[in-house]
Amino acid sequence: MKITKRAWGLTILALASLVFMLWLADLLHFGKIAPGTVPLQAVSEKGRVLVVQEQEISQELPVLAQVMSRSLAQVSSQVAGRVSAVSVAAGSKVQPGAPLVALSAREFQARLSQARAGQSQAAAQLTKVSADYHRYQRLVKEGAVSPQEFEAMEARYKTALAQLSQAQAQVQDAATMEQYTVVRAPRSGVVAERRAAVGDLAQPGQTLLTLYDPGDIQVEGEVNDEYRSHLKPGMTVGLTVPAAGYEGEVVLKEIFPISAAQSRTFKVRTEKLFAPNLIPGMFARLTIPLGKTRGILIPKAAVRQVGQLPMAEVLVADQPRLQLLELGRQKGDQVEVLSGLRPGDRIIVPPGQ
Repeated sequence: MKITKRAWGLTILALASLVFMLWLADLLHFGKIAPGTVPLQAVSEKGRVLVVQEQEISQELPVLAQVMSRSLAQVSSQVAGRVSAVSVAAGSKVQPGAPLVALSAREFQARLSQARAGQSQAAAQLTKVSADYHRYQRLVKEGAVSPQEFEAMEARYKTALAQLSQAQAQVQDAATMEQYTVVRAPRSGVVAERRAAVGDLAQPGQTLLTLYDPGDIQVEGEVNDEYRSHLKPGMTVGLTVPAAGYEGEVVLKEIFPISAAQSRTFKVRTEKLFAPNLIPGMFARLTIPLGKTRGILIPKAAVRQVGQLPMAEVLVADQPRLQLLELGRQKGDQVEVLSGLRPGDRIIVPPGQ
């Protein structure tokens, strides 16, 4: 019997439809790996066998924080002037009274010279009037001058005294203003930031430098409201400052009673730290203990990355198989397993680990 082309076409279409339906029913895998453990095609050199056990694990809350200094001081000029010299750079250590920035003093020196000239003139005038005044005191007693003439002389004398006093005050003000042309350190510390450069025009109150005391460093973080009951002043928490390579423990000194309405968080602040390598503004992380729970910890060396998936070699009927894991927090050289292993499971740890 001769099969027509139409019959062949219908047969091929039927077969294709059957294959498509089997694929939809997940009866054809084409290399897909079924969930669960996967036999290893080739096992590396056998390591030690570790029996998985449940144990107590410390619960911790990581809190984002930053290094701060309550002694951060913004240094500014009290007079207007053009910057003529900057004696320090960012990172410089300074002592109280050390010169930091100098402003051009020509204008203030001219004012001081003018005030001193006025003082000299007022002093000379007072000397002349004073001699006449004392002479009039004798003459009025002798009746050689009238009381009215004496009162006029006395008024001239008092005016000369007032003019000298005013001139002296002007000299003092001018001398003070000249002193203000040198901006000095109000306290010991480290220059955190320098904003002034030679040639800049400085205005009163304008920040020229920022100082901080490395012995007055603290760390401040924000904690979610739901953990407020876990915290109290005096408790010890972990502290990590990655940029400075700093790891240690610190005591919480302050817990702010007010929460931020937008973020629903409250601030915590540590005690003072003396760590010269910690700089205000650095990112930090506080680790707050929340108690203990039970769970599974395995060595990080026992975890294998297969693509993007963490797995472990598990012995099933004395045969190694790869088991997919869900991991939690790291604890030193161990890692928490949230799912994928049960107490009593046997895993293979690579040799030398």
